[in-house]
Amino acid sequence: MPTNSSFQPVILHASDDGSDVERGLRLSKSIKANPQCSDSVFLVINHSAITAAPSIHREDIPAGVEVYACATALSTHKIAQESLDPAIHVVPSGIVFIAEQQRHQAFYIRL
Repeated sequence: MPTNSSFQPVILHASDDGSDVERGLRLSKSIKANPQCSDSVFLVINHSAITAAPSIHREDIPAGVEVYACATALSTHKIAQESLDPAIHVVPSGIVFIAEQQRHQAFYIRL
């Protein structure tokens, strides 16, 4: 699960549209490139944006970025967890995961 870092993680939340996922991957690369930002980024995918999750492959995920898919959204959209790249972590609830991370002082950005 989440890694230790010298900065608090940044959570990018892709929820509304599959294009949010692509944008999140792009933005995470920019965040990682800036030494004044966090050295770990969590891209959390839920709701309608989950439809883009099966198209993500390990090579699409920048180093230091962790991608989390919501199991509830996968089920709602009838997407099998097995269709996801093994680099994508599946959490029971994307919203609960975000809340837990914020309790540990993670920064939140909704896409």
